[in-house]
Amino acid sequence: MGKTVRFYYVRHGKTLFNRLGRMQGWCDAPLEEEGIAQAYAAKEALKDVPFDRAYTSTSERCVDTAHIVLEGRDVPLTYTKLLKEMFWGDYEGARDVEYPEEIKKRRFGNADWSDCGGENLQMLKERVLKIYGQIYDESNDGDNVLIVSHGAIFMHMVQLVFGLNRKYMYQLMDEHGEKMHPITHGYAGIFEIQDGNFRLLQLNGHYDGFLDDLRAYGAGE
Repeated sequence: MGKTVRFYYVRHGKTLFNRLGRMQGWCDAPLEEEGIAQAYAAKEALKDVPFDRAYTSTSERCVDTAHIVLEGRDVPLTYTKLLKEMFWGDYEGARDVEYPEEIKKRRFGNADWSDCGGENLQMLKERVLKIYGQIYDESNDGDNVLIVSHGAIFMHMVQLVFGLNRKYMYQLMDEHGEKMHPITHGYAGIFEIQDGNFRLLQLNGHYDGFLDDLRAYGAGE
């Protein structure tokens, strides 16, 4: 059996742009009081995990969240642009209500923003595999790694690297009356990489059995 590295994924706390309903990819906004509280809640939830290393998106909202989670710990923190949110191109900073149909079509459809200067799923997958490949190579067998990154990038990882069905995730949420973002602010989940294979172990913020139902449906778009 080869090397196994476990990743604890934290989505940044809620920001001003989250509250205002603005598209927040590579643009940035500060954490609000609720977001700071979410970061401290993640710190508490992860207090007993012995992290060997930590990595964060260079976006301020993630950096601030990472510093809170790691308060009082002597854990090396690496900043990388490869963990930044998906890039929305011309829609960066736009309010959802300004382009409701266009944004909805892209966000819940093919997630292709490349025609307006942003990213598509293939571009996102390439940088996701690059950064996690680098982290895996730098880590030792059995290491615990803190990741502080973003909501959409992890949501798309559900399909791109965990081999689960992103659209079915929304269907399950609708069936159970869940109205929030699929990836919760704060401590969002756990996954492992073993010999290049990704496996999602935990996805927080949903009803009991959500991940089992998602796995049972299988892969696809």
